Amino acid sequence: MLNQTELLERKFSTSMDGHAYLTDRSMTVVDGTTQYIYLGVAYPGSSENDPVWMIKRIAVFADGATATLFAGGQATFDQVWADYANLTYS
Repeated sequence: MLNQTELLERKFSTSMDGHAYLTDRSMTVVDGTTQYIYLGVAYPGSSENDPVWMIKRIAVFADGATATLFAGGQATFDQVWADYANLTYS
């Protein structure tokens, strides 16, 4: 599989018609009355243990309200998916 460097060097598109050609992961955790949905994306071939993931957490509260926060406070590809549950979201 191609990694991020190869994609950039070869100038491959990472999206087409709004559909991203990225590796993705998701996990849902229920804590009391709040459901947390974790979504992570990285370039194809990325390891879950490498700091190359953009991870966001969506909290769904009992009243239906939601809040979306990013690991590390920013939408950047510098997080480790394997640590999604222990990261700081803001």
